[in-house]
This record gives sequence, structure tokens and C-alpha cells, in this order.
Amino acid sequence: MNNKPIGPTAHGLIDYGFVTLQTLAPSLFNFKGSAKTLCYAFAGTQGILNIFTNHPVAVKRLVPFKVHGQIETPFLPALIALPLLTGALKQRYAQAYFFTFFGVALANYLLTDYQYYEKRKIAGNIPE
Repeated sequence: MNNKPIGPTAHGLIDYGFVTLQTLAPSLFNFKGSAKTLCYAFAGTQGILNIFTNHPVAVKRLVPFKVHGQIETPFLPALIALPLLTGALKQRYAQAYFFTFFGVALANYLLTDYQYYEKRKIAGNIPE
């Protein structure tokens, strides 16, 4: 039984939402310097990965969904470590923003079934 409710389509859509939020955050919260730069860097990194991941909302399916999850493994700690190391958390609203964003991204990561396609192949029910 799969206890992870987020599949490839939902994960891809959530990631596009993350990209949008990270892109808008500097304007919404008046971030400057490293906080602004990190938001754009995180958005760019996540956006590029997402558009090339094998899921239904991709632009070009080059990266297996399972590998997408493996790439996100070190990316998650970076969502907190880099703002801390660069001093971005000293800006008004930045600490709340980056910690909240990390929490939501972590929940998305933990609830996503990165083995979705492998399980479907084993069951003989290959998607698409």
C-alpha cells in the first residue's frame, strides 16, 4: 500500500507553484541582497529541474521522476542553510519566509511517491 499521496502530476504542479512563489517573494516581502538572490536562484534551479522531469506537466521529459527526488534530497537543506550562511535571514520577514517555505517543501518531499513509475511498471500498469 502506498502511503505517499502525492504523485508525479501533483508534485510537478506544486513545484511550479514553488517556482512562482520564489520568483514573487522578493517583491512581496521587499527582500534585498542575498535574500532576493537566493529566492531567484532557488526558483531557477527548481524551475529547470521541473520542466525537464518525467511527469505529465513537464516541458521536456529528460530526468526520471525518481532522480528528481534524489536531486531534491540535498536541495532541501540548502533552502535553510544558504539563507543562514549568507545572512539573508536577518532581513525583515526573511526568517519566517524561508523557514515556512522549507517546511512546506519538506512536506511535499516527504509526501511524494518518487517510486510511482517503478511501482506502476512492476504492477503492469505503465502510465502514459
